[in-house]
Amino acid sequence: MKLRRIEVTDFRKLGHVVIDDLGDGLNVVVGDNEAGKSTLLAALRAVLFERHRVGGAAAAAMQPYNQSVRPEIRLDFERDGAAWQLRKAFCQRPEAELAGNGERYTGDAVEEKLAEMFGFTPPGSGGSKPQEHHGVFGLLWVEQGTSHRALGIGSGRNHLALALESEVGQVTGGERGRALLAAAEERKSGFWDKRDNPRGEFRALAAQLEADREQLATLQKQMAEHDAQVSRLAGVQNILARHTRDDSLNQAIQKAVAARAAAAGVARLEEKHQAAVGGVERARLRLDAAMSRNMARRRLAADLATDRSEMDAASAARNDTSAELARLDAIAGKTAACLSEAARAEQEAAGRVRRMEQAIARRQATEAVERLTSQLKLAEDADAARRKATAIADATRLTAGDIAALESLERDLYQARVRLEAAGVRITLHPDASQSARLDGRLVASGELVVSRDAKLVLEGYGEIGIHPRGGTEDLLRAAETAEKAFQQALHRLGFAELVAARNALRLQENARAEAANLGRTVAAVAPGGIEALKQQLARNAVLVSAGEAADCSEPGDLEAAQREIHEMRGRLAVLESEARARRAAAETARRELAVLDERSSAAGLRYGKRLEELSAARQVTGDRVLEDELAAEQQAFQAADQERQAASAALANADPEAKQLALRQAEQAETMIRRDITALDIEKREIEAALRALGKDGLGEQLAQLEGQVALGETRLKTMTLEAEAAKLLFNTLSQAQREMRDLWLAPVRERSAPYLRLIEADSNIVLHDETFEIDQVVRNGVAEPFVGLSVGAREQIAVITRIALADILREAGQESCIVLDDALVNTDEARLERMHLILHKAAANQQILILTCRERDFLQLGAPIRRM
Repeated sequence: MKLRRIEVTDFRKLGHVVIDDLGDGLNVVVGDNEAGKSTLLAALRAVLFERHRVGGAAAAAMQPYNQSVRPEIRLDFERDGAAWQLRKAFCQRPEAELAGNGERYTGDAVEEKLAEMFGFTPPGSGGSKPQEHHGVFGLLWVEQGTSHRALGIGSGRNHLALALESEVGQVTGGERGRALLAAAEERKSGFWDKRDNPRGEFRALAAQLEADREQLATLQKQMAEHDAQVSRLAGVQNILARHTRDDSLNQAIQKAVAARAAAAGVARLEEKHQAAVGGVERARLRLDAAMSRNMARRRLAADLATDRSEMDAASAARNDTSAELARLDAIAGKTAACLSEAARAEQEAAGRVRRMEQAIARRQATEAVERLTSQLKLAEDADAARRKATAIADATRLTAGDIAALESLERDLYQARVRLEAAGVRITLHPDASQSARLDGRLVASGELVVSRDAKLVLEGYGEIGIHPRGGTEDLLRAAETAEKAFQQALHRLGFAELVAARNALRLQENARAEAANLGRTVAAVAPGGIEALKQQLARNAVLVSAGEAADCSEPGDLEAAQREIHEMRGRLAVLESEARARRAAAETARRELAVLDERSSAAGLRYGKRLEELSAARQVTGDRVLEDELAAEQQAFQAADQERQAASAALANADPEAKQLALRQAEQAETMIRRDITALDIEKREIEAALRALGKDGLGEQLAQLEGQVALGETRLKTMTLEAEAAKLLFNTLSQAQREMRDLWLAPVRERSAPYLRLIEADSNIVLHDETFEIDQVVRNGVAEPFVGLSVGAREQIAVITRIALADILREAGQESCIVLDDALVNTDEARLERMHLILHKAAANQQILILTCRERDFLQLGAPIRRM
């Protein structure tokens, strides 16, 4: 099919658009954004694939915004050399008419004839969907913004498969091959899941056999356990019989009774030994008390002698310190008198220095007032000039960007005028000297005129001449007027009549700003802390000048001499103060030491008196001889108690208490263990007998024989089914491998048709399609396969357009010719690749009709194809 003429009325945003004279090869339709290019493609889809009686959301989508009209679309096209005219009206009074090749159809018959002619599936009650109802047109008509996505073959897959099979025949990769593979897969799926794990009856049989094997193993284990229990019962009975025969429990009881009697005799000896030990301990305590009393009497007599010595020494030290204190007080008095005299002389010298400093400071303040007055005037003058320059700079808020924007608008205006002048009509006037000419009522001089719009030229002596420029001058004129308006509006917004005035204002503003910056630096240099700080400094110096007494004639040299003198006097004063402090400190130290010695002498006398009273009172209660006799008696009592303890210890050791205790513990444990063993064996015997009775009731032998036969039968059935399942898997895998091997043959026509186009953008590359969906799977470049989805958006656009062209070639050669419609399908392609894609489009246009819808006219000006503007 080749499109010849498209006329759209009241369809969405399109009021009335006519695109005619569409040629066999490349055709470019240009429109600005929102001009309705994509709507034109939607109208093409509607006239071919939407039922004229469609309603609901599909019909509402055809109506212009907030309007209720009758969208109508007319399409003239050729098919197999015959011309056809198709017209459909939707919503209000829906109509459909198709005429051509000597035939005419109306109403629903039009829908049936279109479906028959183009091999698509008509939609139901709702609107059509490209993937389901548009056949190969869903592949070859590309909507804006979708060119880099999947091809979207959808319902056109069968047409493409037939076209491929017409070239390569019925191979494994074709429909019959896929049907054979599907049958093998269905057979395999009866035995295996997608991960090749058993399923269905095959899995159930294997599971049942495994369960029977587990039950068989359980029965065999139970049978072995039965035999082991019988053997164990015999062993338990033998041990119980041996206990009865040997009378082992009674023997253990008798040994325990004898061991307890021996242990009781040892316990009596231990009690006697403990009593002797207690007697020794009590005798030791009494002896220690007697020794303590005797030692306390001796220490009290020694302490009394020590206190007498300390009292005599403290009294002698106190007398020596008192004499030293009197000497130090006399020296301190003399030093204090010298210090007072030196302090008076230092105060007089400090007064003289202070008066000299005040005189010199007043003289320096006078000089500073003169200097600061000059600086203040300079800073105030510079600051006033700076504020004036700043006001000039702030008066105009121009920026370099504003001027750049004006210059850009001026360039656009100039280019628009140049294009308008180039497209306008040129008329050269050579009137006689007495003749005149008027253009639209305006007197014109001789020479060349350029007319870019419809005009009336009046020639004196001849009459009127109507001038009607063509070739798109109206658009160029509107563009020039728009550029002029934008330029003037920008000037007006900035407050200027001309661009030169704006440039001068910006220059004046920049000069004023630079001058203000220089003056600001001058102010900062003259008054670093600011003008106010400079004023305050001047005021402080003025106060110093006006304050104080009359000026002194002292010079800095006199001040330095006076300062050196007072420095020396203060040094001497510091030495005297240090000596006075040291002598006062020495006297104070001696005074404190004397107080301490007074206290120590008094304390020593008190201690001696108290100790003498304490010793006299103790001797009145108990004399020294009585204490010594008591100590001797306690020593003899302790020796007698210790001899008794030694005799008890020897008797206990001869009785061997450890052996008696071990023998008792051994006898008691033997009795306990034998009694426990007999009880446990008796319980175990009863448990084994009960378990054997329970196992005997289940008929283990019969169950074991029956289950062994069942397992043997299951293994035979599983072996047979396993062979069948493995055969089904092998068949499917073999056919799958064969299909993969034939994939290149099945898709070879696509590779052959796309190769000439691919060479124009990138050598040594090819496209790999999925053999079932025909979607782009990979792109192989220089032997390296890359996933289609991993390419950049621009690369995917280019590969998808080339693939559609190649598939269109295959369909055309199979008798299913259809034009290609690309709605801004290369917007993400860089300039270099776009030039190569133009070559590809030219190559494809030799055999295909290609309709390009775009808002980027400059990208296709050099394409060499007729351009129609919406």
